[in-house]
Amino acid sequence: PLQGIWVDVQVKGFVADVSATLKYKNEEEKAVESVFVFPMDEDSAVYSFEATIEGKTIVADLQEKEQAHKTYDEAISRGNQAFLLEKDESSGDIFSCRVGNLPPGQEAEVTLKYVRELPMEADGAVRFVLPAVLNPRYTPKVSFLSLPDHKVSITATHPQVSVGKIPYTLSLNAHFQSAYGIAKIESNCNITPLEYTDSDKIHAKVSLADGHKFDRDVEFLAYYTDVNKPSVIMEAGLGATDPAQKPGPAPPGDRIN
Repeated sequence: PLQGIWVDVQVKGFVADVSATLKYKNEEEKAVESVFVFPMDEDSAVYSFEATIEGKTIVADLQEKEQAHKTYDEAISRGNQAFLLEKDESSGDIFSCRVGNLPPGQEAEVTLKYVRELPMEADGAVRFVLPAVLNPRYTPKVSFLSLPDHKVSITATHPQVSVGKIPYTLSLNAHFQSAYGIAKIESNCNITPLEYTDSDKIHAKVSLADGHKFDRDVEFLAYYTDVNKPSVIMEAGLGATDPAQKPGPAPPGDRIN
């Protein structure tokens, strides 16, 4: 069972950097393999995936799909612990995570990080949406046999759960940054009052109210001061602060407005 979801969102201008941590616990008497689904906007790019179990952290290695499945299956057959994150071929906006050989009573945490560019609404708001997990709109309306090559959607066999029976809650903290100031933040969910973290109102943060059930998409509308005025957001690339490291590409999220 999924125990909880913790999400940290860093919105810098028109780019969102999202870190989602999901905690599982095996309550069975034997090792199990569980599958979890991440609905994700098609414009998002995953750049990091880690898993922590028994105090050990596993960092994902990018492999060709067939090789990744082979590596995963071999690890499971040997009784080792393994994690596999992949895109569902039947839908362009779903990633699935397989947590294999989780020992009885053991807990595991998986952390997925991705970046995406944010659209601007007609009223000037910058819009961020975190899709609801296992939302009914991701369940195919047609039989999987009608899909190309008879590919089965990852959600086709997942039962829908009523809101009152969702066994976990979502904790989300969102930080916003705009070069010319932040006027206000609105949401379709209950959130804490907007808190500015500097006197110029360039940085601000909000959080979802305690006990939020992940029963619908979470939406934030950020209203910036002078949203159409040009600005530049820059971040140091890998190795930029350590002379011993070779310079690397800048992390995702850099943008010139």
